[in-house]
Amino acid sequence: MNAITGQAGLLARGQMALRAGDMAGARTCFATMLGFWPDDPDALHGLACIALALGRADRAISLAGRARSVAPPGHPHLGPCHEVLARALLACGHQAAARAAIRVACLHSPDDGAIMLALAEIMERTGDIAAAEAAHARAVALSGLPARVAQARFWWRRGRGEAALAQMRHVVGHAPHDGAVVHELVGMLLAHDHRAEAETILRQLLAHDGHDGQALATLGALLFASHHLCPAATMLRAALRHDPAPETANNLGLTLMALGEMAEAQAILAGACRAQPDDARIALNHATALFEAGQPAQAGTVYEALLTRSPAPDPATLSRARFNLGVARLAQGYLAQGWALWESRLDFMPQPPATQRLPRWQGQALPSGCRLLVTMGQGLGDAVHFLRYVLLAARRVPVVLEVPPALHRLAATLGQAADESTPHPIEIITPDKNDYRGVTCQCDLFSLPALLCVDAVTPFRPYLGQAAWQSREHAGPLRVGLCFAGNAAYRFDARRSIAAEALAPLGQVEGVTFIALRPGGNPGKDPAFMRHELAADADLLETSHLIATLDLVISVDTLAAHLAGAMGCPVWLLSRFGGDWRWSAAFDADQADSICPPVSVPGAAGAAPASRWYGGLRVLRQPALQSPGEAWHPVIAALVPALRGWVRQRGRSDGNGFELG
Repeated sequence: MNAITGQAGLLARGQMALRAGDMAGARTCFATMLGFWPDDPDALHGLACIALALGRADRAISLAGRARSVAPPGHPHLGPCHEVLARALLACGHQAAARAAIRVACLHSPDDGAIMLALAEIMERTGDIAAAEAAHARAVALSGLPARVAQARFWWRRGRGEAALAQMRHVVGHAPHDGAVVHELVGMLLAHDHRAEAETILRQLLAHDGHDGQALATLGALLFASHHLCPAATMLRAALRHDPAPETANNLGLTLMALGEMAEAQAILAGACRAQPDDARIALNHATALFEAGQPAQAGTVYEALLTRSPAPDPATLSRARFNLGVARLAQGYLAQGWALWESRLDFMPQPPATQRLPRWQGQALPSGCRLLVTMGQGLGDAVHFLRYVLLAARRVPVVLEVPPALHRLAATLGQAADESTPHPIEIITPDKNDYRGVTCQCDLFSLPALLCVDAVTPFRPYLGQAAWQSREHAGPLRVGLCFAGNAAYRFDARRSIAAEALAPLGQVEGVTFIALRPGGNPGKDPAFMRHELAADADLLETSHLIATLDLVISVDTLAAHLAGAMGCPVWLLSRFGGDWRWSAAFDADQADSICPPVSVPGAAGAAPASRWYGGLRVLRQPALQSPGEAWHPVIAALVPALRGWVRQRGRSDGNGFELG
């Protein structure tokens, strides 16, 4: 071979392979050079770089030292030889020698931006932050955008987030289509919660390159977090086509669950579990999909497996798994085990200030003059359901019950409906009252069943309202309370709530007046046939007064159903397939209370069962797992003939008993 051409060609190919990360190819080129020219400093330098990249810092020191010793004065790679030597020395813990070597590299190559960046890195890692700052500034002057990126990272590590963001914005402004720097800027923006700017930048990148899987995945995750579910699903599906990452599949699965598309969500999450079996978060989400799809036993098996993994998942995931296992056990009717596991929610849910200064009650009797503070940490529907246990607690200790203002007046009626008295008093306060006189311990409302060792559903007695609901004869149409939607922020609301247009068949039932059970009106979303009798600022006591005038409440799984149930009012509870643990078959009553008219859902076995939680409540379950747009059709179809039959029966009887199909 021609010595000069061959040597130059091998060197060029070796350096190109090194830059591309092809260590084997680079080694072949440099080793071949040494075969012909044993003391070639460029080949020795290249092999030193390879050794350092492969974690052989000791070997890199030897090769770089040899390259430095054989290179003639003025050789252009003397500076880089000292640079790789400095990096290798630092990797071996020789800080002083590394600093000396990198300074020699700068003397040989004072205008080499890469060497200035190496100087900045070594100075930072050896604690000379001022020198690192100066080296970064010099590198920026020499190298432009790559050095600006390194400087931004340096500022970010030093806690100078705004300076780092400004620098990265400058870089992206000059290189808007460079995916790597765009994604780095987006990461910084999201760390500072600048979501709108991150979304804008991602959309600009995708306008240039619509196949950037990382951009699609990040934008999809942002849209999901801001509850733009349909666009999020579209974006995440596109991301999976270009980059089938398990994390993207996980986010798509969560999005589909929020949209109510449980079958597809379950399949996507199962695939993500197979692709990344060690990711406990994905397994946790897959188990949640199983539970929501009506498979609590299978979900429980996954949760149990997570709790016995070695190594154990992170504490947050473990707490979630224990809590979710508790929910699964509750759905199966295992109350004692379920309540105990359910306590794990205290590890990840926000706790009131009282938990910081008062010990937790363990169910014991209290000395004379001492009282228990009971606080609330979940939604109002859950609170109404669990208020029954405050009466049980007050049989043991005096109670101070802290409730939100909307619940204050209603909570004051606790026990009045059944004229129930307790050995100890119950004081109702709101969170703005911080005078906890005589309070010596605290617990969460939802901890009471576990602390009181409740292992069965006690026989129902109305426990809220100024009086128990009573059937009464009245002229005119049946008065039926209707609540078809809950809080849209609830993660499974797409399956829990019903679109207003799906209720149109109810408007064709003559002899029935439908009364809205949510305060105020929403003309754009409420069915036209609903009457609004509650003021916009009505609290729950006023809502209970309205419920007392109704013949029946028809409600999805939300506050209205629990309030009517707690008063003893007849309720047709519209439950999604799988649904909340309270409405599982484990809590079906053997015999329905005669006050609640029967109803049968097409596709379901037999009449809608009664619930042991509330004496007058029947559970109308979706008969199959379907998309939200289809799942409610058979349930709505059941309501129409049942209501018409009730109207006919009422017209020819004195109102005692029901003969409905």
